[in-house]
Amino acid sequence: MKLRLKTTLEEVAFCGLNRFAISEVLTGDDSVFMRDLDVYLENTNPPGWKDLSQAFRDRDVIANNNNTTFRESLTEDERNRGYYY
Repeated sequence: MKLRLKTTLEEVAFCGLNRFAISEVLTGDDSVFMRDLDVYLENTNPPGWKDLSQAFRDRDVIANNNNTTFRESLTEDERNRGYYY
């Protein structure tokens, strides 16, 4: 899974979710709002870039049960549950 900034299309490395502001993604020494990021989804048909906020709403991307990190949902059970262990 890859993330990129919507404004510059520059790919960014992510460390997880900001525990104090859940709408932000940690990117090294900084954080970026989810609305400003696109995510590359490999498990969708066809694979491609999608707005990160929309990917969370569609449950294409889910957080772990502690809301500290996230990834693509791998199974239908994870997608229905909305989080992974």
